[in-house]
Amino acid sequence: MGTVYPNAQFTLLERAKRTEDGKKILPLLDVMRQKGVSEFLSDVPYFMANRGLSHSHRRTTSTPAATRRTFYKGVTRTALTSQVINEPVILFESRSEIDEDEVDTVENGNEIRRQEDGAHASGMLDDFANAIFNDVMTSGAEYLNGLKARMSTISYPGGATTTLPYVWDNGGQTSTLTSMYLVEWGRDSTFAIYPSGKIIAGTTLGINMRNKGKEKVTESASSLAVYYAYVTQFKKWCGLVVRDDNKVARIANIETAISGSNRFDEDILIRALRHGKFDRARTRLYCNPYLAADLDIRAKDKGNVQWSTTEVFGRKVTTFLDIPVRVLDENIITAAESQIS
Repeated sequence: MGTVYPNAQFTLLERAKRTEDGKKILPLLDVMRQKGVSEFLSDVPYFMANRGLSHSHRRTTSTPAATRRTFYKGVTRTALTSQVINEPVILFESRSEIDEDEVDTVENGNEIRRQEDGAHASGMLDDFANAIFNDVMTSGAEYLNGLKARMSTISYPGGATTTLPYVWDNGGQTSTLTSMYLVEWGRDSTFAIYPSGKIIAGTTLGINMRNKGKEKVTESASSLAVYYAYVTQFKKWCGLVVRDDNKVARIANIETAISGSNRFDEDILIRALRHGKFDRARTRLYCNPYLAADLDIRAKDKGNVQWSTTEVFGRKVTTFLDIPVRVLDENIITAAESQIS
């Protein structure tokens, strides 16, 4: 007599729900994908890391000063100073395992794999976008330094601290705070990296998806029970380089509550743009839906000439002084940030 191991991950009842007549898998609508990731991916340029699994870049920390002299007065030697920064490349990986009989007992078995593969790839891209903003390198070797970690202390011209990169204070002190990020993308500003070699060749959006065919898989409830499954492997290598701190900025402590007294102040955004060195054609503003709603309300006021809407590939996009605003899911740019100082 055979031994039956109940599969807590997937049941025949769940299988029946996924079919239209017991023979064909129903089409799948992905409602879990995080908002704005597709647009974000179109913004980010990728370049090969110059040290294999890391990328080193050098930037000035001071420039030589000239000497005012008269006849017979000497000039001291001067030199520039610089710093070398090393950025890591990290790896996201996931694995899809689908019981061979789940696939082989429907007429459109390839649709099952297509749906599972699409969901894995979509989730990996969401994780990548989240890492660019929220990763903290001190969490471990598998983390990069995200934009939030790089801009974690209030510092701006006219404030108590004026070191780069600038983090502007919108004044909020509640528990429902959010931020706006200003990022110029490009080789001399901010970009993503991937390792050298052939790993990126033939990928879609940087995801290396490999059909591994059928493999023996251990059942989750027992290390002794095995079955055969169609397996797909997913990998995405990535890192983040910020070459020039003048080309990124953050406006923090923005209240999102409707009754908040420190809602978004567009005057601070104007100051942030003016004190940075942003090429507006390559700059994007990133915020979550709560803040985006405030911006749209400002844009509908025809007397507000800074905010406007434009059409990009047939879609309406809010802009500020011709800089597009990208709206990212609140799981990426949260509305429950703690106050920073």
